[in-house]
Amino acid sequence: MTGLNTKKKMEDDEKILRVEKMGGAWCPKQPIEHDVREFLQIDLETMHMVTGVQTQGRFDHGRGQEYAEEYTIEYWRPNIESWKKYKRWDGKEVS
Repeated sequence: MTGLNTKKKMEDDEKILRVEKMGGAWCPKQPIEHDVREFLQIDLETMHMVTGVQTQGRFDHGRGQEYAEEYTIEYWRPNIESWKKYKRWDGKEVS
């Protein structure tokens, strides 16, 4: 698995939950506002069925208590033209 964000390629030890190395989380380059779009892009390298996603906030030993209040999940694969928003079994978008 490789990870890419808007800053740089992520190292393996930066993709692990429940650690506080370097603050304990990926953070966006700038504060999020209505017209700002930050993202994490994860390349699973081969076809996988993703059945769950875990996120964590940034605690940083009590200095920063920040977390994503909402996010969307999009996917792409070679046989589709553009990124698609992930939908639940009933057709509702996951957000």
